[in-house]
Amino acid sequence: MVVARVVGAMLAYLAVLFSAEIVLLFLGGQAVPGVAQGPFALVSMGIAEGAAFGAVLLVWRLVDRRPVRQLGLERGVARRQWLRGAGAATAMMGFIVLAWYTLLDDATWDVNASPLRAAVVLVGGLIGFLIQGPAEEILFRGYLLENLTAKWGLRWAIIISSVAFGLLHAPNPNFGVLPFVNLVLFGVAAALYKVRIDAGQLWGVFAIHTIWNWLQQVVFGLPNSGLASVAENALFMVRPDASLPDPISGGGFGPEGTLGASLVLLALIGVTLRRPTKALQRP
Repeated sequence: MVVARVVGAMLAYLAVLFSAEIVLLFLGGQAVPGVAQGPFALVSMGIAEGAAFGAVLLVWRLVDRRPVRQLGLERGVARRQWLRGAGAATAMMGFIVLAWYTLLDDATWDVNASPLRAAVVLVGGLIGFLIQGPAEEILFRGYLLENLTAKWGLRWAIIISSVAFGLLHAPNPNFGVLPFVNLVLFGVAAALYKVRIDAGQLWGVFAIHTIWNWLQQVVFGLPNSGLASVAENALFMVRPDASLPDPISGGGFGPEGTLGASLVLLALIGVTLRRPTKALQRP
């Protein structure tokens, strides 16, 4: 039954997400002017992911028959944990961009020529990722981690949910061994952060996922898990030296395809392992 619930939740998430994306893609192509296509895509991503987020909550309430707060959504700690997670993501992505790409890779920088356009995409991208990141986290570090922990224990729950998270991105462009390893490391780091830092709450990993994606794609113009940005839809365009080996430049997959990401994610795992495990919220 645990396997059935987990598979069912993943299928519900994907079905709702893809259906919403198809509808929004059609509407955007028909009704949105070309100049607004970029910001609309960022916001519509949030709308589609929001629908998928709701699908996971619906499965949790109707199938698991448990209150939403027991998924890791206690409101009282939300602000403090979210800000702490945002700080952690900023530090990690800041290291990758400023130290790894700028100093080691000798990447070039350009800035968006239109301040108004940059402001619009920064806000639109933040709105989109404020929903996209939590939508993936509510499935993998929420629903899967809770159900798998109850059945097989925390260690196996972290391994299975993290591998599933990595495989979710397999269809993305330029996916490979190192991107898969880094995505699994991200899943492990997020799960340990939830359990050991935030006592089973999801707000911190919501922020980590949101700010990580927003910074790499919208602020710095880097590929987000293989999905490339364009100069008009980012504040900066950081262009790595493509002649360098993929583990340094990212190989088109972006920061998650570099050893720099491996370092910061292993560092976060190390920090979390120094903290005692705190019990997940249980009925």
